[in-house]
Amino acid sequence: MKFNLKLSILMVLMMFFSSISTLHAQHLDGSSCGTDTSSESISILNSYKAQINSFENEFASLKAQAKHSKGFGVPLNSVPVKAHIIRPSDGNGGLSLSSLNEAINDLNVLYAEAYLEFFLCDGINYINDDAFYYNYEKDNEDTLTEEHFTPGVINIYFTNSVEITPGNSLCGYSNTYGDIDVIVMNNICANNGSSLAHEMGHFFSLMHTHGPDNKVLTTELVNGSNCDTDGDMICDTPADPKLSIHNVDSSCEYTGDIIDANGDKFTPDTGNIMSYSRSSCKTHFSPQQLARIYAFYKAARTYLSCPTENVNITADVFSTCEDELTVNFTDLSEGAISWEWDVDSDGVVDYTDQNPSHTFTTGNYDVTLTVTTIPPYGKSASKSSKTLSKTFHQFIQVGMQDDFSINEDFDEFELPSEHGWTANNTSGKGYNWLISRGVSHSKGTGPKNSKKVDGSLNTYIYAEASGAEPGAVATYISPCFNVEYANSEIAFDYHMFGNHVGEFHVDLFTKDGYINDIIPALNGSQQVSSDDPFKTGIVNLASYTNQTLKIRFRAVRGSSWDGDIAIDNISLRTIYVPISDELYTVYPVPARDNILYIKNHDPETVSTYRISNLMGQEFLRGTVTDRPINVSTLSSGTYLLSISDGKTQVLKKIVK
Repeated sequence: MKFNLKLSILMVLMMFFSSISTLHAQHLDGSSCGTDTSSESISILNSYKAQINSFENEFASLKAQAKHSKGFGVPLNSVPVKAHIIRPSDGNGGLSLSSLNEAINDLNVLYAEAYLEFFLCDGINYINDDAFYYNYEKDNEDTLTEEHFTPGVINIYFTNSVEITPGNSLCGYSNTYGDIDVIVMNNICANNGSSLAHEMGHFFSLMHTHGPDNKVLTTELVNGSNCDTDGDMICDTPADPKLSIHNVDSSCEYTGDIIDANGDKFTPDTGNIMSYSRSSCKTHFSPQQLARIYAFYKAARTYLSCPTENVNITADVFSTCEDELTVNFTDLSEGAISWEWDVDSDGVVDYTDQNPSHTFTTGNYDVTLTVTTIPPYGKSASKSSKTLSKTFHQFIQVGMQDDFSINEDFDEFELPSEHGWTANNTSGKGYNWLISRGVSHSKGTGPKNSKKVDGSLNTYIYAEASGAEPGAVATYISPCFNVEYANSEIAFDYHMFGNHVGEFHVDLFTKDGYINDIIPALNGSQQVSSDDPFKTGIVNLASYTNQTLKIRFRAVRGSSWDGDIAIDNISLRTIYVPISDELYTVYPVPARDNILYIKNHDPETVSTYRISNLMGQEFLRGTVTDRPINVSTLSSGTYLLSISDGKTQVLKKIVK
């Protein structure tokens, strides 16, 4: 038999490189995640807590309806992904198209249970660069995304090597909320069935099951008593001592004997996607993790929208104080060729027209639109069409109002569109009002660590510029309110800081329609820094006595992401010139010996007070009682004293 030396050498080399690849894949198994869960990202997550709880309850309701109601189908929310495949400079190699499609399909199988589906937006962007392909480090992210980044979608980069620190090869990492929308994946891990789903879990706020710190043992207890505050802050994932290939065997059994602070032995879930278990073992999210994914998408990620294929709507009216409302919907979707509207939240298609009309009776309604799209590069509907869906939360609000006053600090809000208020992405370009507690979600813009006088975190509404298009418009509309006195006004606090703040307009809705710019519009940054306090704006209502009105706040997005606009403490107040009147008596004026009294002439009504300077900066607040108010912390001067019973507010000037 003739010996073929060349063939033998080739076979040896193939076996060598195969073994190297296998060893490399094993090295990257399970624990090779570079996502950093910082204290800042945890603070941002906590600021969304009320909204997340609300949407988690909505998720549970949808699950129950789907289980017990035949024919009730929950539409999937379509989430766009921009795939960037990095290759060597010669343009050869890189992740194959079939591997990419397999990775997206694997994601969709897992995330369908969270009512999400992912689709590729505008084809694939190929990046031919040896440096990014052979030696990508997280420090290179800014350079990479400067030329290769699509705003408003999840940008996933597939490359040959991913490192956070030199020599520490990883499967990938995800940016968390407050940073640009980026996931970077090592090609070897793209199709192992769990790593991409793991990083996408981080993108939707999930932490590792062993908690945010990879270097210390979790403080979550095995008995679950602190499951909502420690570990991953999710209670149906067992406490995890940090799994790895060293304490999970090939049968996916945990072999460790670590105990927690109580002396109880850990019994972790070795199959959880967000653990550091073996990749071959990780197959599922827990029910509460799925609820959290859904809730975080609804609370913080609904701005995601493909520029050429998306679902978006608007309407001629969104709310009324009457018991009936006829709404004319307008489809703003890109690339759509067919439409299915569920306009009354019952899971049944009501219309297949592009722009239907519907008459609503009393209630609040989610509106879901499902469209079929053809991308601009598609050849035929049969080969390249997609079905995309999106649900717009409490999009229509009819009646259900028994109080026609305005006095809102948003402390009781879980979502912006509550208590008769309506937040709208008016232009359909990814710009909308969100709710925040204390912390700004983007560096370099918005109020920083906004707090009340007592030190607790302040709640405010803000228009989030990140992910939206320049010139996009977002409106925030009040419930109806009655103006009973000529000396009435609407007061509101506002914060506009950033290098690219756009415009802020205040409009008034009367029986004749909207009056735009009832006060002069504000343009550009109005604060010097994020730490600056809110300023106060005033709308004089003297000309609208005995009318029913609405106030509309209209934000126009600036040219870049660092242009958030925030509002707070919106109130209808009547200015009483006398310091004593039929409602309250304030004495002595000027205040003497650092003491001030407020006498409430209706002891059955609980009232609160707020003392601020003439610019609206708050110094004191509390509940009106017979006890004296200590104003020793105030400097000499003139102040505004606001007194409210929860429905109406009066304003008096005081002197110290």
